[in-house]
Amino acid sequence: MICFIALIVFGIMGIFSATHRKIALEAFDCVFRKLTLRKCTTGLDTRIKSSITGKFLRKNPQTGKLIYKHFEIISWGFTILLIASMVWTGISGYNYYVYGNCNGPSVEDQGGLCLFDPTGSNSEITKCEDDNLETENSEPTIENVDLSLFPVYQPKESQDSLVYVGCYTCINTRKVNPTINELVITNKETLEFTFVHLPLHKEYEYISKLENCLYSESKTAFWKFHNALMQMPIADLDNQDNVYSVLDKIEEIDKEKIIFCSQTIQAEELLEKQISEIKKMNVEGTPTIFVNDQVFIGPKPLRVYEKQLSTDIDWFGYGLLGLGALILLTMIYFAVFKRE
Repeated sequence: MICFIALIVFGIMGIFSATHRKIALEAFDCVFRKLTLRKCTTGLDTRIKSSITGKFLRKNPQTGKLIYKHFEIISWGFTILLIASMVWTGISGYNYYVYGNCNGPSVEDQGGLCLFDPTGSNSEITKCEDDNLETENSEPTIENVDLSLFPVYQPKESQDSLVYVGCYTCINTRKVNPTINELVITNKETLEFTFVHLPLHKEYEYISKLENCLYSESKTAFWKFHNALMQMPIADLDNQDNVYSVLDKIEEIDKEKIIFCSQTIQAEELLEKQISEIKKMNVEGTPTIFVNDQVFIGPKPLRVYEKQLSTDIDWFGYGLLGLGALILLTMIYFAVFKRE
């Protein structure tokens, strides 16, 4: 099956050379005939065999004879290797398109090497430095987690769920936040959105308390506060006064009332309950995002999250199936009706 290798090699070279383009067309004709159980009529396979073995015969007759005798087996071996590498590349490409990594849907797969994401930026997380929350070698989950303790956006008709675990001082959360906002806005009629603030450092726990008080006072005020903090420079969050100043810009709430609420025993107790539930999630860092039953580690492209929604139509997958069916039908047609 040396013509198959020739088709790939000369097909690439044919982009730049008319001579190689002609050979690539011959190789295509030969491969297509072989696949449809017909004899190759171009003689390309014979010419390639003669050219390769001839070079070996001139330099090392014994090796040349061995290659000539077993040329078909050798060419099949290289063809199988080439096809296997192409299949692996195709699977990797599909995984990257659907899951944002080359290896598959599991958390362990998401951290592996990926040709399409060589820097690994799609799987970067900001690790948790609070020993109280730190977990390792455990699959993140929201099973048996009481999500009712966290702020949630409820659509008119809930068809999908998104649980977004992030922190305001984490660069990787900042990277994915515009994507999450776009996803929620686009699917606001059907997507239930829960935000879980993971305070990676204990000194930022006061933000969670402020959020909880805001959410109980006004859901609209909470989301305004949430978006404002995500846009604020990370260094400014080190100063509590900067965070409190955001409350001044939210008209529908009383700043002093919210601050007082965040310093009460009730606020501390609610935070402790939230942290207890976060521990059950087995989250190692942020962002960790659950879309329905699929978990994603690190900032992924928008299409990756959209693919997990029930409202998404997998045109890419249908296109591949359609193309495969067309190729198969064409091969059957030529194999049965065009035997010449």
